[in-house]
Amino acid sequence: MITGNLQKKHGKYYAVLNLKDDGGERYQKWISTDIPTNGKKRDAEEILAELIKKWSGIKVRRGNIDVASYFEEWLETADRNIRQNTYRGYCGTMRNHIIPYFKEHKIKLQDLTTMDLEDYYYSKMRPESNLVTGTALSATTIHHHHQNISRALSDAVRQGLIPANPASAARLPKQEKFKPEFCNSEQIDQLLVLFENNPVELPVRLCAIYGFRRSEVLGLRWKNVDFVNMSITISETLQQHIGGNYTDKTKTESSYRTLPMTDKAYNLLKEQKALQAQRRELLGDYYIQNDYVCTMPNGEVISPNYLTRIFHSVVEHSTLPQIRLHDLRHSAASNLLNAGFSVVQVQEWLGHSSAETTLRFYAHADKSSKKAIADSLNLIDQRKDAEKEFLTESLVKENSSVTVDQKPPKRKKISARIAPKNILQLKPNSA
Repeated sequence: MITGNLQKKHGKYYAVLNLKDDGGERYQKWISTDIPTNGKKRDAEEILAELIKKWSGIKVRRGNIDVASYFEEWLETADRNIRQNTYRGYCGTMRNHIIPYFKEHKIKLQDLTTMDLEDYYYSKMRPESNLVTGTALSATTIHHHHQNISRALSDAVRQGLIPANPASAARLPKQEKFKPEFCNSEQIDQLLVLFENNPVELPVRLCAIYGFRRSEVLGLRWKNVDFVNMSITISETLQQHIGGNYTDKTKTESSYRTLPMTDKAYNLLKEQKALQAQRRELLGDYYIQNDYVCTMPNGEVISPNYLTRIFHSVVEHSTLPQIRLHDLRHSAASNLLNAGFSVVQVQEWLGHSSAETTLRFYAHADKSSKKAIADSLNLIDQRKDAEKEFLTESLVKENSSVTVDQKPPKRKKISARIAPKNILQLKPNSA
């Protein structure tokens, strides 16, 4: 039979249930009643009674599972409530880093502490933690690991395997403020020359113009290209998953946007549509039919990782700044801000959820507002100089208009009888 009692924690009553798992081991489950300790204890007791009744009919899973095994089991069902692209990242992080570490340390899930997690984060700051570069993982990457672990452990709390999430109090390495790399307009032009006649030339050029995300440019379909009204609508994205590519919705509501087509974009898209028609006719049944704008010569959709890999390869063998594909987005934003467009305009162009997001990433490049202040100050100084010059010329003309024959106007004599005392006091003594 399940028993329980009330405990005070963080200013609230908690129902503490004494449970047994399917292996016969006893453990406690803490559940907040949301009743403050200065409130009615009787209400908290009623909630406790309801919880005891509810948990009496539940068969609790074995709680003495080790952390590594729990994470492996969690991955099997986690994709039900997580976006596929996020789940793909979780799988890589869990299987390459987190699970091997905890499998080696053999820590039980119920014994897992905040310090155990901090030890893991610290271990990833050591050299050779990065499986690709052989260097330490960045603080940002470690924060991503923490998010993954925290989410998995939150599910463990929900399942009643542990009373609280030890990741909630863990200390993480301080992240450095993100400073995106970018190319100026001249460098972008030089970069685009390198991609002429390359299979990924079109997506690279569109990213340079619009600052598209990789998933946005590859998810663009002809049905969303309006040559009549000269517009492009970003309504879906192309994501890469373990089993292949799939279509997903945009990252945020503001990412769903319609943009005017520039003359350069119009010419690029018209040329691509004609080229696809020629290849379709030439290859016949060998051409892969689809509605995507950015495709390989045989009609196959360009894979996200392929685009990134080719872009990196081309840039790596050039003397240009070693930017990533996503840095074309940063470059588009920075160059627009430097050209004098407002933060709000750039926000809408990029599809950011708020102007605050744009400012956070590109405040270093927003020279337009500062330049406007400097220009205004220059105008004020120029106006003052012009007024000063005008007054000087007027005084010179006025003085030069007085001839030798003209007598200066007579000055009124100040009578001592009516003169102010201070003037009389200013007269020098005759002695």
